Parts: sequence; C-alpha cells; structure tokens
Amino acid sequence: MKAQIRTETITLKTYPFSDPAPVPEFGRLYPYNRFDGYSSEGTDTAWEMIVMENDFIKLWINPAVGGKIWGAIEKTTGREFIYFNHVVKFRDVAMRGPWTSGGLETNIGIIGHSPSCSAAVDHAIRENSDGSVSCFVGATDWPSRTRWLVEIYLHPAAALFETRTSWFNNGPFEQAYYNWSNVGIKTAGDLQYIFPGHAHLGHDGAAYAWPLDDRGRDLSHYNNNDFGHYKSYHVTGAYNNFWGCYWHADRFGMAHFADYDDKPGKKIWIWGLSRYGMLWEDLLTDADGQYTEVQSGRMFNQSISSSSKTPFKHRSFQPYTYDNWNEGWFPVTGMDGLTYACPELSFFYNGETQTLQVTANKPLQGRLKLEDGIHILQEPLHLQPLQVMLVTLPAEFNELTVKLSCNGKLLYDAGEQESVLQRPLAITQDFDPASVQGLYFQGREWERQRFFNWAVEKYEACLAADPCFIPALTALAGLHTRSMLYEPARDLLLQALSIDTYDGGANYLYGLVCQKLSKPADAKEAYSMTALSPAQRGAAYTELARMLIGESQYEKAIAYLEKALVVNNGNKQALQLLVVACRKSYQTGRALHITELLLAADPLDHLARYETNRLSGSAGVDKFDLHITGELPHETYIELASF
Repeated sequence: MKAQIRTETITLKTYPFSDPAPVPEFGRLYPYNRFDGYSSEGTDTAWEMIVMENDFIKLWINPAVGGKIWGAIEKTTGREFIYFNHVVKFRDVAMRGPWTSGGLETNIGIIGHSPSCSAAVDHAIRENSDGSVSCFVGATDWPSRTRWLVEIYLHPAAALFETRTSWFNNGPFEQAYYNWSNVGIKTAGDLQYIFPGHAHLGHDGAAYAWPLDDRGRDLSHYNNNDFGHYKSYHVTGAYNNFWGCYWHADRFGMAHFADYDDKPGKKIWIWGLSRYGMLWEDLLTDADGQYTEVQSGRMFNQSISSSSKTPFKHRSFQPYTYDNWNEGWFPVTGMDGLTYACPELSFFYNGETQTLQVTANKPLQGRLKLEDGIHILQEPLHLQPLQVMLVTLPAEFNELTVKLSCNGKLLYDAGEQESVLQRPLAITQDFDPASVQGLYFQGREWERQRFFNWAVEKYEACLAADPCFIPALTALAGLHTRSMLYEPARDLLLQALSIDTYDGGANYLYGLVCQKLSKPADAKEAYSMTALSPAQRGAAYTELARMLIGESQYEKAIAYLEKALVVNNGNKQALQLLVVACRKSYQTGRALHITELLLAADPLDHLARYETNRLSGSAGVDKFDLHITGELPHETYIELASF
C-alpha cells in the first residue's frame, strides 16, 4: 500500500490583496512591507496545490499561501476534519495585513500570524521508500534570519498525517521565539472542545477556571460561548499530550497528538457568537460557514507586553540552535464522542452504558488491556484504520483510574491526565516590577518581542539602579552590538567580565565585538572561555571555526566544527561550514556525504544544493535554484552570498 502525492491546479474564487507599502516596515518586521488594499469582488483564480492522499484521508497544501494545509478530509464520510475554505478571501488580520481563514498554518516569529502566512514559500515533494509521501514547505523569517521547515508526512496505511517542524537560528544573536500551529475547523454540528486542563490563560497571563466558568457555563461547548466578544482560551493545568474536537451532531471529530515537551500549549479561538464576531463569517468566506481555531504552541500562552508581570514570559532562541518537534493530526469517526486519542487509536468512554468505543488510527493487531487498579480486562485487537470496536466494562469499573495499553505499550493513564498540576499561574506578590530584577525582566521581554528601543530604556534604567548587574550589562551590550555600536558594547562587556571573568554570555558577545574591532586574538580567547559555559558552547565553537576558515586553517576549523556538532548535531551553520572546510581541504567525499545528509533531511537547503553542484560538477544534480520559490527570493540569494 502506498500513499500518493501530486500537483493539481484548483480554481477558487479569490479576493486578492494589493497596495503594497512602497518601503519596508522599519523595525521588527524589516525587510517586509505591509499591504493595505483588499477586494470586495472575487474572481476565479487557478491555484497550484500539492495533493496528498491514502485510502483514508486526503489533504491539500497551498505553497503560494504560506505553505498552509488548505484542508483535509476523511474519505469514507467525505467530512472535513480541517476546514477547507472554498474561496481565498484575504483580509487585514495578520502582521503584514493579508490573511485567509481555514486550513492549518504554521506561525513562527514573534507573535500572531507570521509575515509569510499569505506569501509564497519554498516547497518540494518526495515519495519515500516506505510507501509514505512528504511535502516540504519552508521559509526564512527575514527579521531574525531564522529558517523554518515543515515536513508534512502522510503514512501509507494510517488515518493520520504528521507535521515535522524544524527551526534553526542561523545567526550569532539571540532571537525572538514564537510558534503556534493554527487549525481552522467548522463550528456547526454541536461542537465540543476536548481540551484536558483545569484553567485557561488570557493573553495577559491572567488565569481562569476551565471548563466551567464562574457562572457554571461549560465553555468546552461552542454554543455555550454566546456572550461577550471574542474568546481566547489557552487551556492548561494538566500533563497530557492530546486535545481534540467533536461534532456530536455529525458523530465526527478531529484530534491532535504531540509529546508534552514538544507542544505544551493548547488554545481555542472563537470570534464570538454575537454580531461582533459573526460578521467575520461573511468577511472570510462565502458559503462554508463560521469557523473556529484550535491551536498548539511551544509556550503556554501567546503573551503580550504585560508578560513581565506574569509567570508567562517570552522565550528567546539561542544562536545557532536547532529546534524540532512533531505533531500528529487525524479524524475521529464512528463513536458517540471523544475522550482521548493518540496515533494508535481514539476512544470514547460512555458512563451511561459502561462501554468503551475504540477506533483504530493505524492497523492494530494484538491485545488491548484495561485496568483500574482492581479489574483487568484484555480484549483481542484485529482492527484496520477507522474500524470501531465496542468493549463492555464491569459495572464497578473506575474510569477515573483506568490505564489503557496496547501490546504492552501504555497509551492512556486517566489518573495522570486528570491530576491537577501545581505549577503557579500567577506571579508572587513579593515580586517588585520596579526592582533591578523587575526592570531587567521588562527589558528582556521588550527585546524578545523585537522592541529594541524600549528594551534599551529598561536595561539602562536597571543599570542606573545597579551598575554591576551582569545580565543587564550583557543584554544592553548585545543590543549595542546589533546596532554596530561596538565600542560602547565592549565597555559594558569589560565591566561584566571584571565582575565574573567566566560569564558565558559576556564572553561570547565580547568575542563577537572583538571580531568586529579587528582583534582576532581577543576574539579567539573570548570564545575559548565561552566554551566553558554549556549554553553558549556550540555558538562559540561555530564562531571560532568561522574565523579559522577565514585564515585557511581548515583542519583546525574542522575540529571545532565537530565539537560544535557534539553540542548540537542539528547546528546547520556548523554543518554548512564543515562542507566548505572539507571542500577547501580537498576532502571532497566527506563534503558530498554531508550535503547528501543535509538534503535528505531538508530538500530546501539551498546552500547544500549549491555545494553539491559545485562538488560534483552539476552531473545529475538538481538545478541549484530549483526550490527557491518563496517570496523575496533576492533575500535568499543575499543570505547565501553573505555566507
């Protein structure tokens, strides 16, 4: 059995956007520009889609609109488990303006709908040797020069697909860190959100009860949210790796699965059931009906500027760091509801009939084991994907302590999932925002949102209160270095190093500054001391190797790059430098082997393709620019040239 992948042209009525700003958005969105023209009239437009399908599900990917999964259906019923918008109706919602509803979009950057969400991205397709198929979509977030890639992977014989996301900070500075995957689903059909947790957070970090609010309303049912304006529920408070949705009127649903350390955040977005929100139905679609968004995130909530006063701070992305995570997405059908789902199976516990309905997501053979601490049930399994089996439980069986296993693998532990976590949801009352630490946190939060001018003000206020506070000295020096104010940065770093000569962050930035001030011995010495600190070690080795390549010391550079890859074997900058160092030292075979590994993991690695062409004389190799299909291709060439 094999999955299929192909390119199809699909005609959709399209309401285009226009009126680009003549100059880029200076500040945190540079070099992107905004668009301020939106059409009220649609025209039929041909869109090139990547279509992936097996016997159970079918999905469409639109590389020209952010690489989003445009929609997905379960084939036996024809029902959408990811909303397919039959018009392309761009509206001013995203950071740069244009955005379309529905589908599954990847947002990486600082906040909200990312700059590439309505732009063309690089893409490639592949048939895999195991009968599966992959579609790769990716882009560079140009304000940060970080590169993201999503492999959309369809199994040959399973009613699910995976998104395998990787993200690499390709530069020498910390960058903002933000990721949420947004999925549009329809609201009709008595929709219920099955989101395990005991609280929900607002964007401001304030915590409220979940799923029952202070008036006793069960907010997990869409129709119970017919009050107030839009809703934004970041559900938390339980250790789990699942969330899902179920349309009870349709006996159909969808589910998401990811390891908790990959995606702890889960969010529900509702426009609002009053006219305030429902007017967006006509603004964003023609005849597909209202939608809602369910989202998975790398953080607990989508913080705003007040984050310095809550436990839920913004995160940063360390230099030359590679990050990756996997998620599974699948339909649920043939049951009376949904209790839990994972890649192997989904199930619903019916307390009225004391039964368990189980549907397979993959072919399942063997034994299903249920135990509650007293009773043990074992049932034979012979299920194909989407087949349902019914298990009758003893009347006294306790669903609150049940554990479910398949062939010895524990899939579900009710006691663990229902446990109320003790993680604080509010900042301690002893914390003073005006303290040295408080001012530093405010500066750090502004920096992590790319509001650099405001960050400088807070760091300077912090140092006015304590001129020897090393975190603020280092942070302010980092911002000065970004602004090419190298001598003021050096003075701050020397102050920090006079207090702690081994501080990793200060040593690393001091190395960068000394390079810019043409002091190679000081730079190499600083990077060497940086290597004592695990957090900055990989970046220090990478920068040392870059200096050594510039001095034609290839063997020594290779040794440092190998050290950098021990720290983080996904350090693509180190791998790319290693290719160059091997080529320059006539280790052609090793260089080609590395480029093959890079392209196997990421067919959109343009530098690896360039080096492969160069090393092999272009014999039988793809054209170098084959997959440079995204917006602002000149930026891609400039980035490659600067490397």
